[in-house]
Amino acid sequence: WKASDWPEIYQSPVYDFMYASGIAFAPPHTMSKPMQSPNGTKIFPTPPRTGMPSGVIGKVVAQNIAYRIKTGKKDHPHKASMTKQAAACIVSAGYGFTKGQAATMTVSPIVPDWEKYPKYGRDINATVGVIGLAGHWMKLFMHYMFLYKAKAKLGWSIIPE
Repeated sequence: WKASDWPEIYQSPVYDFMYASGIAFAPPHTMSKPMQSPNGTKIFPTPPRTGMPSGVIGKVVAQNIAYRIKTGKKDHPHKASMTKQAAACIVSAGYGFTKGQAATMTVSPIVPDWEKYPKYGRDINATVGVIGLAGHWMKLFMHYMFLYKAKAKLGWSIIPE
């Protein structure tokens, strides 16, 4: 498969007024080859459709709907393919300012692009994973920023997805 298989606008192919983002959008296929655990369990990697990618996709869908309502045009000036997006994830474990741990990961792009990055499918310099206390602090900071943005407090619109 190719990176170009992945949607950029999340519009229904049947109903041009219907869009799907987040968990509602159906990926065209798995994002990498199926694997198998040592005990034989099949593992089918799928793209994340919640969290950071969902926020970006939701924003793009909303921008395209607003554009269509305001202009009456059916084109889509805003796009967000998972083959062009990067994502970050922080898995926190423990608690407290001095005892917490977290695995902090970034991946770019989310869905591998084997044409652009033939060796690994991803930008190996932008795809990293780190474990430590700093990630735990980052998770706490992001938690409060998410709540701040959700409450639409002063300056909320400059906080990224």
